[in-house]
Amino acid sequence: MVAPSFFEKVAPVYEFLTRMFMLGTFESARDRMLNEDTSAFSVLDLCTGTGYIANKIEAKRIVGLDQSVQMMALNDRTKRPNKTLVRGNAYHLPFEDGEFERIYCSSASHEFKLFGKVLAECFRTLKPGGKVAVYDIYQPKNKFYSLIVNTIYRYPVEHNIMWVHTLEEWRKLLTEAGFEVEELEAVRGVFVFVRARKPV
Repeated sequence: MVAPSFFEKVAPVYEFLTRMFMLGTFESARDRMLNEDTSAFSVLDLCTGTGYIANKIEAKRIVGLDQSVQMMALNDRTKRPNKTLVRGNAYHLPFEDGEFERIYCSSASHEFKLFGKVLAECFRTLKPGGKVAVYDIYQPKNKFYSLIVNTIYRYPVEHNIMWVHTLEEWRKLLTEAGFEVEELEAVRGVFVFVRARKPV
C-alpha cells in the first residue's frame, strides 16, 4: 500500500491531477458509478480523498474513509449533514458486518498490493444484495495501452508504486472475495469499470 505521507504532499493538487490523468472520464466515470437511486442507502466512499464520490452522491448516510488527514480536510470543506469522514485502513475497515448497501472506490485500487483483501472487507461490510463499484487504471493486454499504463502512469504519476490487474485477474479477485460480477469493462483502453454484488 502506498504510504499516507505521499497523499499528504499531493493533497492540494490531487483533484487537478486526477482530473487530468482520468483522460476526460472524470465526470462520466462518476456518473456511471452513481447511476441509480441510493437515497435510502448507507454508502461508503472507500479511499474518499477529496470527496469525488462523497460530495456528489445522494444517500441517507454517507461515510468517507481515507488515511490522509490533508485529503479529508479538503473533503470536509464541502459540508453535508449526512456525511461522516473516518480515518482508517482499507485492509481493516472499522465498520460492522453488513453496514452498507453500496461501496465505491475510484482511482485507488492500484494503490494496494493486496486489493483482494480490500474486496474481502467490502464483502464483509456490505449487506446481502449490496454492491461494490470500482473505477481505476488496469493492466491491458493491448501493447499500446499497456505501454501507457506502465510508463506514463507507473513512473511520473505513481513513482513505480502501483499494482494493476487484467480483466481476468479482476474477475478472479471479485469471485474469490465472494462477489457476483455484474459489470467488468475496459474503458478508453487503460481504465476498468467494475460493479459486483454480494449474493442475498
